[in-house]
Amino acid sequence: MSTTNKTNTWKLILQLIVAALSAIATTLGVTSCMGAYVYF
Repeated sequence: MSTTNKTNTWKLILQLIVAALSAIATTLGVTSCMGAYVYF
């Protein structure tokens, strides 16, 4: 049972990290696109 709980905990942590990184990447991507329109 504890092995299952540890596995679920690591999956949750990994999902949170991936979600945070994708949110940051999206923000940077939107910012770079907005910056590109200023120059063109």
